Amino acid sequence: MSIHKLIVFLILSTFFYASCQQSNNQASTNSSSHVRDSASNSKYYEEPGYVKVVDSPQTQVFRPTLPLDQAAFKTEKKEIQSRLENEFQFMFDRNWKVDGRVLAGEDKVYRRDQEEYTFNRDGSFTSIIDGKQDGGTWKGRMQNTTPVITIFPNDLHEKVSEWFVKNTGKNMVWSGTSSYKDNAIMVHFVLKK
Repeated sequence: MSIHKLIVFLILSTFFYASCQQSNNQASTNSSSHVRDSASNSKYYEEPGYVKVVDSPQTQVFRPTLPLDQAAFKTEKKEIQSRLENEFQFMFDRNWKVDGRVLAGEDKVYRRDQEEYTFNRDGSFTSIIDGKQDGGTWKGRMQNTTPVITIFPNDLHEKVSEWFVKNTGKNMVWSGTSSYKDNAIMVHFVLKK
């Protein structure tokens, strides 16, 4: 084989090899771009057997209850129990009237004609809401340095709620936690005269 034939053969082999590599790269680029395109597609496709759960106020769902023997601070350790009793001391055996509620993002103050509560040391509470007497149990705990109260109404149609408690002397402010989706609500209590 002459040197000219060898050079032509090498040049043609190089071009053939380069064109094969380029077509392989395009194929892998096309497949990876297809993957990227489908990944960036924000449309959601339901999986087989997927059932959408709709929150409906008409359906009766499980609601936790709190028996009186587990209420207040009864399951806490003694040193924690005495701290909690000290933190919540201002609430006990007094008549509290709800002065109003404020919802996040709104300028209105929501009030009822009558909304009063009395919190007892044993973990029970009584309430009068628009002339209807009711009650329930409560549970106190600390979250970091902030007192938190969870309210369990006796009426199973009423929801459980959880609140950060702030003592401001003759007033009390509750701000909702996210546990029972009350985090957009703030309630202002005053001592009933």
